[in-house]
Amino acid sequence: MEKNNISIEAIPNDPKIYEVGFHIVPTVPEDDLGLRVTAIRDVIESNGGHVIADEYPKHLELSYAMTKTVSNKRALYRSSYFGWIKFEVEPKAAIAIDTALKSDDFILRFILVKTVRENTMAPKKVFTAKRSEEGSRSEEKAEVKPVLTEEELDKTIDDLVIS
Repeated sequence: MEKNNISIEAIPNDPKIYEVGFHIVPTVPEDDLGLRVTAIRDVIESNGGHVIADEYPKHLELSYAMTKTVSNKRALYRSSYFGWIKFEVEPKAAIAIDTALKSDDFILRFILVKTVRENTMAPKKVFTAKRSEEGSRSEEKAEVKPVLTEEELDKTIDDLVIS
C-alpha cells in the first residue's frame, strides 16, 4: 500500500513529533465539545501516540466560509471551534491518524504537520509607548528656563497689556 507515492514499508519506525490543528463544526453543542476532543485524542492514542500538549477548542469566526459535505449534503460554515494537539507517534501511525480524522464528520478541516517538541508558541508582546527624541529634548529645554517670581510675572503681564 502506498500513500503519496511513498511505500509504507519504507517509512522509518522512530517516533516523530506531530501537531494537528482542527476546526470542529459549530453545530456541535458546547456541552458535547469535550466528547469531540476526546474522540480526536482517542484516535491519536489508539494509534500509539502520546499527547505532549494541547489547547481546548475556542469558538471563532472564520476569515472565509468553509463547506463540509456529510451524507451527500453540503453545509456552509462561517464559524468553528479551533483547537490543536501536539503528540509523539511513529510516522506509519501518523498516516492512520490522518485517515481517521478525514472520516470524522464533526471535523470541518484539519492539518497534520511534523513539528518539534519545544514550545513554538510566540509570547504575546506588550507594546509600550516609545519616548521620542523630540519629547526628551523639549523636556530638557523646559528644565533650563528660569522660574519667574510673582513680581516679574506681574511686570511681564503689564508690559504685554500696555503694549
